[in-house]
Amino acid sequence: MNKINVYNEYNNLSENIKGYRKMRKLTQEQLAEKALCSTSYIKQIESQKNFKNVTFITITNICNALGIDTVDLFRKNK
Repeated sequence: MNKINVYNEYNNLSENIKGYRKMRKLTQEQLAEKALCSTSYIKQIESQKNFKNVTFITITNICNALGIDTVDLFRKNK
């Protein structure tokens, strides 16, 4: 069984959030408002500077705000 590298998965999650946000032409502020969280939290997630323990509720809220399925945030970029 392969071990999951949490930091790689988090970086992929961060990149996907940013990518889908830009694809939807949303600012970080707009995404934060739709996802019921703070703009600074979205900035922290997208920046990948600090590893954040993102809850499933937050992930679900972000997915709803972006109009995507939860699995889409975890797909690996090619």
